[in-house]
Amino acid sequence: MTRMARLISSHRVPDRGVGNVSWSPDSRWVATYFGDRSVRVFNGRTGEERCRYTSDETPNLLAFSPDGQWVAAGYDERRAVVINAATGAERCRMVQGPMSSGDVDVRVFHLAWSSDSTRLATASDDAALVFNAATGALLLPLPAERLPWYPVRRVAWSPDSGSGRLAVGIGTNYGTVNYGDLRVFDSGTGTQLCRAAQTGFVNAVAWSRDGLWLATACSDGSVAVLDAGNGALRTQLVSAADATEQAQTVQFTRDGVWAVTGSRDYTVRVINTTTGVERCRVTHGFEVYHVSLSPDDRRIATSSSGIIASPPPGAEPGGVVFDAENGNKLCLLGNTSSVAFSPDGKLVATSLGYDGAARVYDPDVDQERSRLVHGGPVNAVAFSLDGQRVATASTDGTARVFDADSAVEDHRHTHDSPVLAVAYSRQGALASGDRNGLVLLHGPEDGAQEKQLRHDGPVSAVAFSADGLSLATGSADGTARVFKVATGGQRFRLVHNGEVASVAHSADSKRLATGCADGTARIFDAQTGAELVELAHEGPVRAVVFSPDGALLATASADGTARVFTTATGGERFRLSHGGAVRAVAFTHDRLLATGSEDGTARLFDMDDGSELLQLEHDGAVRAVAFSPDGAWLATASAEGVARIHDTLTGAEGLVLAHGGPVGAVVFSSDGKWIATGCDDGIARVLAAVPGS
Repeated sequence: MTRMARLISSHRVPDRGVGNVSWSPDSRWVATYFGDRSVRVFNGRTGEERCRYTSDETPNLLAFSPDGQWVAAGYDERRAVVINAATGAERCRMVQGPMSSGDVDVRVFHLAWSSDSTRLATASDDAALVFNAATGALLLPLPAERLPWYPVRRVAWSPDSGSGRLAVGIGTNYGTVNYGDLRVFDSGTGTQLCRAAQTGFVNAVAWSRDGLWLATACSDGSVAVLDAGNGALRTQLVSAADATEQAQTVQFTRDGVWAVTGSRDYTVRVINTTTGVERCRVTHGFEVYHVSLSPDDRRIATSSSGIIASPPPGAEPGGVVFDAENGNKLCLLGNTSSVAFSPDGKLVATSLGYDGAARVYDPDVDQERSRLVHGGPVNAVAFSLDGQRVATASTDGTARVFDADSAVEDHRHTHDSPVLAVAYSRQGALASGDRNGLVLLHGPEDGAQEKQLRHDGPVSAVAFSADGLSLATGSADGTARVFKVATGGQRFRLVHNGEVASVAHSADSKRLATGCADGTARIFDAQTGAELVELAHEGPVRAVVFSPDGALLATASADGTARVFTTATGGERFRLSHGGAVRAVAFTHDRLLATGSEDGTARLFDMDDGSELLQLEHDGAVRAVAFSPDGAWLATASAEGVARIHDTLTGAEGLVLAHGGPVGAVVFSSDGKWIATGCDDGIARVLAAVPGS
């Protein structure tokens, strides 16, 4: 699987969609818009908001002016608004046009700035309109005649600023009509300079840097290079006969030798503009929306979202950055609907329409710190206290320890059945439990196997006490057992009426909690094994965790609730209902509780009053949750194949970390800079946990 690019920053409006992204020419600022009807400009390296503009309508698209002072946003009702990029103040709005009387709804499909930032062209249902960017005054419509049902879909200014030529892409597929047209106008006089009929409506138009050629991408899948002087066909890059889906985007390289096209057939192609010979092709898991060339033309970034059930060979979900010469994938960008290289070529900005986040990546730095490939799903992961090593439990029958920096495997402990659980003690000892009931206890120095501990059924859970003296285990044999770490001797055996799926020690090592399939959670005296309280549920208890001060115990149950009990009395303090079985619970030091549920949500609750603070939506069951040591971030692992990092104050999604399969385990390192994940794709990963870290 291709590596993930390092996330540098993000800007998010929870529960709101997000539009396209546009960079300022100095590569400092990113502009985008959100479903809350705001246009926002934020720092690309920090995510900090610079300014915003809010109106009574959500834009369709936006673009920075070439001089970096303004942002233009296109709307349905008012054509466009020009906004001060430093303050968010409205400079002017464009409302005139042939159809501005309101007899037909007008949609702005595209807008483009002239190279001197003095004029703004919009592509609408009725015409291409050229406006004065300082006053909003309409200068002229192109073409002058009305174009009912033949909307203008794209506008593009010629790069030679003195000529003032404007290319206009027209077309529709209304009813049985499939009409396309490319026209070039003198934007000063409105004179039509040339016209070229197309076989489908025009989705994209691009000029070569020397202004001699135009490229079109059309609805019938065709892509062509045309003479900008007379409209004559130069090269048919993709014919309609050879296409299966719409061509959505096209760009020239700076030297004009190559054209880059993106299509709904999941491909991006690099094609010679003279010969039509394809240089390379990159296949995605879903349709391609946009492409962006780096300023040196060496790399191409793409936007795509998701992956179909039966993807083409080699396809991976989301957008990618690839080598423009050979098509080799360099990094993944996650699911995206818009993409843009910064003008200096160092960063890539993306947005994803439905998740309300604009993100900035460094394509040259890995999000992953390291990875270790196993021969089967990775069921559990654990960091050593110093964060230098990661231990894993895998279905391939191994527990492994690897260096978190280099991924060099330090030790491999072989079981004769799938390993289901693994844990590090604060002192560096390691325990792993398998399906055949074997627990291997390894010393902290060289990982040498020290003791073999036995259950009569699969071992579901292992946990060390904070003082490192005891190891608790939970098993499908209906028992929890506590062993002396020093000798391996069994201290006591705690009988339950079903599989013990979870065990947890209090921070002071004085109490032990268990979660059982018999619908109970129990608290024991960890020194004597005496049962202190039994806590009834209406379904199996899958996870238990003590609050840091030991005053509370949280449980996760298949009955669709997370419950919080007072440990001293066993009294139920809060019952937190979900829409499905609850699989995971975690506490912070400042009295927050996180839950993960099969209803596709992770939730945050205030333990002072039990109120729900945040609900974080996922596209699959949330299988694990973990807080950073300072409580500022919440990591989630989900069946959708993604690990996510959320800001615990706002719910903002800091990171979306794509995996190759359902993610079942996630933990933070002790310094909070890294997370380790275990995935059904057989890979344990160590990834940067904080944007920019």
